Amino acid sequence: MAEGDLAEADESLMLRFAAGDMAAFERLYDRHERPVYRFLLRSVRIQAVADELLQEVWISVIRAAKSYRPQAAFTTWLYRVARSRLIDHWRARDPEVLESLDQPAGTDCDATLLDLVAADVSQQPEVEAVNRAQARAFVAAVEQLPAAQREAFLLHVDAGLTHEQIANVTGAGAETVKSRIRYATAKLRTNMQPWRANR
Repeated sequence: MAEGDLAEADESLMLRFAAGDMAAFERLYDRHERPVYRFLLRSVRIQAVADELLQEVWISVIRAAKSYRPQAAFTTWLYRVARSRLIDHWRARDPEVLESLDQPAGTDCDATLLDLVAADVSQQPEVEAVNRAQARAFVAAVEQLPAAQREAFLLHVDAGLTHEQIANVTGAGAETVKSRIRYATAKLRTNMQPWRANR
């Protein structure tokens, strides 16, 4: 594969897929499957549910291909699709969750932010144990954020979306998104303060 092919814009790949190019879809899937899955998993914290939602997201992408128009970044559009699937899931389980996205999160998850936070720890067992404990504390702190703050934080830090893109995905104003990320970051700093003090 040529180097230029690797840099082809997502929007171009999606338009090519809409025209029948399956290789373009495969490249989109390869680029975005893991980050979208992480976003879903960290939102529902149940691996089987995240697996099912991921399939629904990509089925939705396939179904919407013919009507896709690159009016926003592909990632913005894709995470809007993913968020819609999450809302459908929450609505089916508990409609009240949608009335207030300020519920604390649960912890039923096999793979979390711990996978990224503790990925590069030292091979020394005692250092690795401390780093993994710190990573678990960070994961717990993220999972205890109010849902709206957690969602904005994950979309920004994990998915790499800008404030404006998150606003487009969630339907919140850009200033609201900035506030949610700022509050989330402040809470995480406070919760992780004991770890910084022990350095």
